[in-house]
Amino acid sequence: MMKETDCPTCKFPSIQTRDRLNEVCQFIVPRQSNTMIVPNYGQVPVLKGDLSWLSPEVSIFLNECVQLMTPSAIRICNGSVFEAQELRDAIANEFGSEELKTLDRLHMKISDIGFDDVHVVTKDRMDADPGNPVNPSPGALSTSGSGENAENVRLSSHYMTTKLFDFSKEKRFNGCMNGRTMYLVPFSMGWIGSRHAVVGVQITDDPVLVLNLRTTFRVLSSVWDCIAATTNFLRSVHSIGMPRPIIRRIVIPPPTETPIGSFIVLKHDDQQIWSHGYTFGRTPRFGKTFSIHAASWLGTKKGWLAENASILAITNPKNETINVCYSGLMSVTSLQLPAGQSTGWKVEVLSEKTVWIHWHNGKMYALCPENDEMDDMGSPKNLSNLLTGATSDYQIQSFNPQKTKWSTDVGVPISAYVFANRRHDQYPLILEANSWEEGVCLAAGMRVSVPKTKTDSSEHTTDSNKRYNLIECPMLRADPINFSFAKYVNHWLEMGIGVKSPSDSSDTYEAPLPPPIFFTNLYQETDGKVIWPGGVDNMKIFEYIYGRCTNPMETSNTSPSGIGKVPKSLELSALVNLPPLLQVDIRFWLTELMKFRTFFNIQMECCLPPQLDKVLTDLAGNI
Repeated sequence: MMKETDCPTCKFPSIQTRDRLNEVCQFIVPRQSNTMIVPNYGQVPVLKGDLSWLSPEVSIFLNECVQLMTPSAIRICNGSVFEAQELRDAIANEFGSEELKTLDRLHMKISDIGFDDVHVVTKDRMDADPGNPVNPSPGALSTSGSGENAENVRLSSHYMTTKLFDFSKEKRFNGCMNGRTMYLVPFSMGWIGSRHAVVGVQITDDPVLVLNLRTTFRVLSSVWDCIAATTNFLRSVHSIGMPRPIIRRIVIPPPTETPIGSFIVLKHDDQQIWSHGYTFGRTPRFGKTFSIHAASWLGTKKGWLAENASILAITNPKNETINVCYSGLMSVTSLQLPAGQSTGWKVEVLSEKTVWIHWHNGKMYALCPENDEMDDMGSPKNLSNLLTGATSDYQIQSFNPQKTKWSTDVGVPISAYVFANRRHDQYPLILEANSWEEGVCLAAGMRVSVPKTKTDSSEHTTDSNKRYNLIECPMLRADPINFSFAKYVNHWLEMGIGVKSPSDSSDTYEAPLPPPIFFTNLYQETDGKVIWPGGVDNMKIFEYIYGRCTNPMETSNTSPSGIGKVPKSLELSALVNLPPLLQVDIRFWLTELMKFRTFFNIQMECCLPPQLDKVLTDLAGNI
């Protein structure tokens, strides 16, 4: 017998077979203007927006989510100022209510919430090997050294089987939006409609996430047209997990236990992101889930890199500018460059968030996928005004897609990639890798110094080895890689293969050279004191990098070594003992290379790229 919610044309879902295999039934892809009819659920009103904006793929995805989460209404967002004002007012009306107090008590304070629990669902088990423990946080690094417990270094996320994911999805998301409004938000990472943009659809029941997504990426009605033109878009689902009425018992974790943040699952093969938790979208780190965690996997398929780095523009006194990518665990502002610049030299921070790197016309380019035009709107202070009830101080700005500080959608050409290491031993102040492969090898096995805990540190000592632990931090990436470490390093090696410009019609193909890779270290110590003065002299490092990038054949101030090139001297304003800072210690680097090989063999095993093995052998021989 046919039910009310069955399709009158194909009798779906009571009858699972269809005669029109190449067509999508109108019932499954609804086109009603103000009501969506969902099989086995009923009618769901559409408060704002029009279902005709949605492509068939988005409509099917929305239909599946409505059946699972059972919202009371749907709102299709367009990123307008009026929509932001309505959401802001709705958040203000709910602030101070008993429901919000219950949610805050359940989850304590946002600042006290721990880091997200990231899982990976993929067909390739090597992309999330369960033998490698997960990195517990984007900001907390494992404290196991490669010499002691290299097998405990945490690089990838938890591996989750498809059956376990289906069970977790049913447990967490079934009826999770009961009594709440489902928001359907289109977003674009990168210029809307550009050749390197990645579009996606976010489903959530948290209006705070909608406003933060609007300031983090580009949310506009024209994104629906970009989504309709492709089937290759991200599908993201989030819920705070509190269906109305809230009847859960309040259980506050003990003080010694840090509450875990959101539960996040990355389905690489389906390009889906499932997140569950009250904190997702309410902390600045939620943007990395899209621009780094999900985009890194897409980059391996499409031939570009997604990294957590900054783009710096270095300008000399002649007003000639180059751009470099700067990756470090510390912010660029810690260098104090604006306050201590040499005469005529200038360093401008073009982007300080996420960087996507790709080849274009024979050069390596870098762009920021996040919405830099609305940086002020996404500031922590503005977010605090939204979460603390001071919604009248929450600023709302209209987004003009034609107004941007980038001259082109491909970004800016980069002349160098700089890794700012943090070591208190004999790691040199400036080191230039001899080649891209050697630079990737040194960066993939990079170790950084972290102060020991009170239980591990010895009493007052000046020996840096006794006061600091050395931990592995490949590519200075504190975030989980979320797929195979061997595939990640191999992708870096492949990025060093230059792509010829289409306009170059020469018969002989000569691959363009990738930009040089530099390593810096401002924390080298002697007798427990940092040698490098910092301040004004920090600019001297960028002056040297500028000279090496613009005139690489000039080697009068460069001293070659077995591990790379170091400067012979630097004109500093303070009296500094430079030789220890620029020295390449043979015993130190032989030990480092041995640690590299041990670390690579444990993490990659049989998947170790042959280039790394050759580079390690050649470097040891050169030293």
